[in-house]
Amino acid sequence: MPEQQQPEPQPQPMRAIMPEDGGGWHRINAGPHLHVMFHPNRQLLGREPDGVLRKSIVVAVTGKSEQALRFDPFSVGSHYHIRPTFRGRQIPLWVEEGQKPLDIALGFFEKPLRFRGLLAQAEEDEVASRLDDADLARAARQIRELDAAAGVPAA
Repeated sequence: MPEQQQPEPQPQPMRAIMPEDGGGWHRINAGPHLHVMFHPNRQLLGREPDGVLRKSIVVAVTGKSEQALRFDPFSVGSHYHIRPTFRGRQIPLWVEEGQKPLDIALGFFEKPLRFRGLLAQAEEDEVASRLDDADLARAARQIRELDAAAGVPAA
């Protein structure tokens, strides 16, 4: 009898995990269902300085280490990720002239239906339905305050 060949397992992309407190990351109070962190200028180790301001907001469901969403409102090439992976797909944050990339990213927190929609795309529907609009608005305010206090020039 000929041997049945088993299909080779496809490698799964490595999912991005939440950063730890410190190292420039700030924990944001976004209510009981979300773990949100903000960095006013995240620089990757080994990267040559290029003048790009790299603000970053990462979101996970409370109790999970894997990122559900990541917003990268960089001064150049602003984008976000749903279920970020290393070398994963980037979705552009459309920033019009005169707008600040961070304001565009925080618009998702300030328009809760959009935020819930992104969480649902990350297969976190149950959590998306339990979010409190006030918690998301408070998270956006806190991120703006931390950004202003960091003294990093606005992008």
